[in-house]
Amino acid sequence: MRLQSRGAGLLTPTQAALPPFDLLRPTSLADARAVLADRPEAVIAAGCTDLVAAIREGLVPSTLVSLRNLDELRTVEHDGTALRIGALNTHHDGSAHPVLGAALPELADAWSAIATVRIRFRATVGGNLMARRYRYEMPVILGALETAMEFSTAAGERRCTVDEFVRRDPAAPEGRTLLHTLSVDTASLVAFRYDRSMRPVTTVALAVRRSRDGLRLTAGVGSEYRRAVLVRTDVPVAEVTAIDHAGAAHEMAGQLPDRVGDYAGSARYRRRIVEVLLRRQLEAAA
Repeated sequence: MRLQSRGAGLLTPTQAALPPFDLLRPTSLADARAVLADRPEAVIAAGCTDLVAAIREGLVPSTLVSLRNLDELRTVEHDGTALRIGALNTHHDGSAHPVLGAALPELADAWSAIATVRIRFRATVGGNLMARRYRYEMPVILGALETAMEFSTAAGERRCTVDEFVRRDPAAPEGRTLLHTLSVDTASLVAFRYDRSMRPVTTVALAVRRSRDGLRLTAGVGSEYRRAVLVRTDVPVAEVTAIDHAGAAHEMAGQLPDRVGDYAGSARYRRRIVEVLLRRQLEAAA
């Protein structure tokens, strides 16, 4: 991709030039909210790795809102009960942040392993989620952690979980609003593991949380070819060591719908892989 000398815009490999568009650069979250309220058709630009791909796929923005100057969306904070991650953190900066490393090192390790070096220094965690691409790993990782996504919309603030967002219609209005923060409950979290050894066929993230009656297990299952899926089970024990690892893994893998199957592996094959990986994760957590 390259620029035309007369300023007609970016050229895709098909040699089709983008028509002129308005480029806005808000300097605060409040400014960004105002811009989006005034221009609901605006396309948001963060790391731009997915924006370039979308343009190549036919996106023609009339207004582009760059978040580059919003440093307040690059914070990582932990108050002992909740971990809050700004959506503008790149994969490199976010995973290497000392607050994340101290609060949830397993998430830092999982996050640090995804993507290529070039993408890690440019792409943002918010963009990774908003792109809704099956092969991206953060929906699996953050979905298992039951992460809340916090949006600014023309109607005000709104929250939903990563799993809820992934399952919604991509044409829904939230796709054009501003994701500013990701929030993870750490108070009830007992253990977290992520296994990408079988990627691209399957990746599995597992979170173990304390519940009123024992422990709740939540697993995110993804692949390069299908939307991420969450499966859950509750076990009436107080410690991970007391869980029937094989039984819990078998039950959770059995919840996977038939749609997890594709040309790279049948649903039965994926259930078996997920069962083995979940058992190993539970054993490691114990």
